[in-house]
Amino acid sequence: MKWRNIICLFVTAALVLTLSVGSATSAQRPLKVALCIVSMEFPFFVTMVEGAKDAGKVFNVEVTDYDGQNRPELQMRQVEDAIAMGYDGILLNPITAEGLVPAVKKANAAGIPVFTLDRDVVGGKRICYIGTSNVSAAEDGVRTLIKALSAAKRPKPWRIVHLWGTPGASSAMERSKGIHNILDPLVKKGEIEIVADLTAEFNKPTGMRVMEDILATTSDIDAVITGNDDMALGALEALKGTGLKIGFPDGLIIVGFDAIDPAVEAVARNEMYATVAQSPYVMGYWGVEAMTKYIREGWTPPPGTPVYEPTKGIHLKTSTVIILPFKQLVESLTKSPPLLPTK
Repeated sequence: MKWRNIICLFVTAALVLTLSVGSATSAQRPLKVALCIVSMEFPFFVTMVEGAKDAGKVFNVEVTDYDGQNRPELQMRQVEDAIAMGYDGILLNPITAEGLVPAVKKANAAGIPVFTLDRDVVGGKRICYIGTSNVSAAEDGVRTLIKALSAAKRPKPWRIVHLWGTPGASSAMERSKGIHNILDPLVKKGEIEIVADLTAEFNKPTGMRVMEDILATTSDIDAVITGNDDMALGALEALKGTGLKIGFPDGLIIVGFDAIDPAVEAVARNEMYATVAQSPYVMGYWGVEAMTKYIREGWTPPPGTPVYEPTKGIHLKTSTVIILPFKQLVESLTKSPPLLPTK
């Protein structure tokens, strides 16, 4: 069974519950919401759009998605267009944390509410951030890697490559922080050596190229950990061309992040050891639900919601790590996402 199908099974209960909530809004005029996505090149964001579109059907919202093509200047123009077209709200999945701040401020000036999904901004006023606590999720991934290396009885220091995402993207910075939170103390103890710590821009071709460059200087590597699955899959392709053994316990160990279908399939083949699962579908769905309830009912994140400066956010408790042979699924919101929190 593909991971996409598993995700659908996990969220079914939540969708059934929200259908009854959303039916009451069907008589109201449809809201128009712009969903500005980093890039539809990535399966992760395609799934996020699917969640938003499904929520739109439930809550009587016309969701228009804009593909930012991983170009901040294009995404800036798309937000400006959405403002000019008079959308009721903007769901922003910003390419970088700082680059989209002017767009958020323009939406603020126009009185259009902004919610951020998966990635956040560092300025302007957004009502709420909905996404993973990337730091703790990345820590989960590293702990999984450390356990694998220990179980494989590799001699220390373990030599690890770290590939991180788009410079300036909040998710890239937060996941890198989480990875270093676990790795750095072990580096100081002499138990780990970081062979390379480089950006691969969150995409597969760059992940492959960067890994090839690393392999041109050394093949003495125990593991690769990445900030998303696309980079992990790119690194995997580069490694396949070297003749190096890949897979647990005797080969090079790879851990990714996002649990996209190709990565889960790579885990099943023991080409990747693990991938940290998020729920982009729930992010998109909750984004539309939260925007709708904010506009129609004055909803705001309830007391007790985790607060990450500068403003409040809803954080999915992402601790699901998919590991061969799929027996170690930890309880998380990916399994059973509840309704959007209320006061």
